[in-house]
Amino acid sequence: MAPSLPKAGIFFDRDGTLIEDRGYLRSPSDVVFYRETISALQKLKDRFLLFIVTNQSGIGLGVLTPEEVEEVNRFIVNTLAQAGVAISAVYVCPHTRDQGCECAKPNSDFLLKASEAFHVDLLRSYVIGDHPHDVEFALRVGARAVYVLTGHGERHTSEMVSGSDVFVAKNMDEAVTWILGYSPWDEQKEKIEQAARVIHQGGLVAFPTETVYGLGADTFQPLAVARIFEVKRRPHFDPLIVHVARHEDVEKLVVDVPAEAWTLANRFWPGPLTLVLQKKERVPDIVTAGLPTVAVRMPNHPLALDLIRESGSPIAAPSANPFGYLSPTTAQHVREQLGNEVDLVLDGGPCQIGVESTILSFLEEKPRLLRPGGLSLEEIESVIGPVEVSASKESRPVSPGMLPKHYAPRTPIVVDQQARGDSYRNKRVGLLSFRGPQGSLSFQHVEILSEQGDLRQAAANLFAALRRLDASNLDLIVAEPMPETGLGLAIMDRLRRASHHEDFTQCEK
Repeated sequence: MAPSLPKAGIFFDRDGTLIEDRGYLRSPSDVVFYRETISALQKLKDRFLLFIVTNQSGIGLGVLTPEEVEEVNRFIVNTLAQAGVAISAVYVCPHTRDQGCECAKPNSDFLLKASEAFHVDLLRSYVIGDHPHDVEFALRVGARAVYVLTGHGERHTSEMVSGSDVFVAKNMDEAVTWILGYSPWDEQKEKIEQAARVIHQGGLVAFPTETVYGLGADTFQPLAVARIFEVKRRPHFDPLIVHVARHEDVEKLVVDVPAEAWTLANRFWPGPLTLVLQKKERVPDIVTAGLPTVAVRMPNHPLALDLIRESGSPIAAPSANPFGYLSPTTAQHVREQLGNEVDLVLDGGPCQIGVESTILSFLEEKPRLLRPGGLSLEEIESVIGPVEVSASKESRPVSPGMLPKHYAPRTPIVVDQQARGDSYRNKRVGLLSFRGPQGSLSFQHVEILSEQGDLRQAAANLFAALRRLDASNLDLIVAEPMPETGLGLAIMDRLRRASHHEDFTQCEK
């Protein structure tokens, strides 16, 4: 008979995760299950082997007996069994940390024992607990960590190691929902690697988040980002949200992160919260629509996080739908709306939240809400205190601190079909040209968007070219009109807005 294939396991910290943490439990009468525990575990029982790992330091301190701990554990296992949930094994550490035992968490001896005894594939397994030690417990053996805010969880979030590969859940039900949103690793690994190659090669991948499906490209490849606008058929350029998988990735994108922003990131990431911060110069202008800021978030979906990590770069992504259509919340929505225009679609099931992320700006003295979304204002204010709220403009947010001069050149700009420098006598005139000036014309500075006449390349170069012209001490910038097809529509929309110094600062997803 062929040996059975390794199965994924889930290891639960007992107190504060499955049952309420009420100190040293001496009898079954002390046990109180969280109300969502049993129903959540019932969703897992057919797909994972389930284990309990518990540190009972009361034995080492002499305030609990091994028999009392065993009786409580037996009651918990029997209660779950009556609900159809089988616990494969219970591992107990009876020591205090200063006793220096080999079994005390975060030592991973228990996970290794389960791997050997039950043929558990630890790389596809999870540890769910309410203490940072449980996270370490998982990461040491390559398992995934889920940190719940029940029990001690809320009190110890500040002790979490920044950038840890960990999902933070409000309770067991949310933890299980997240795990089930991720198909087994052996089924998705190849697809994720393929999607990462597409991103790396400048392609577009539609991927799931907890809010809506995104249409993603490598943030640092302007031509790939330009193709996002082309596929979405957007009439103008809007700033895109950049998605990261680790806290340290934010430092690749922004100049500085205020303390309050880090506090929110540590509390709500991964999650539907976008932070608007001052960008680094290396972030392409087409990502930020020429603004000096960048919007950043960490999506709360395992496929999204795996894709970003595997790609090796933050991913810029609006919602994966044509302009004016409803945002997609399933992979099928993406296929129906965008068809073959996307190089690859990662199917992660229906989106959990289904509305876009909340956007919060840190460009002023006080944080400002730019767009309500999947994270409530009340939850944000419970962590950092009062937040300013922007007035809406046609039900869309207007970013503060981003006046028209930030969005258009300080130098006046006109769109001129003739584009002749000698038409503007006694002025220092620069030219923004699509394919290059025709004939011998008099301009102090010329920027060519695409000598090959490639509208995607022209879109990728647009904002940087305008910046260079604006820095050239000119009296006027003359812009040649572009063909108003494909991305030409977006380019012309941007030029017309810039020539009128209008401010349109909206973010998607």
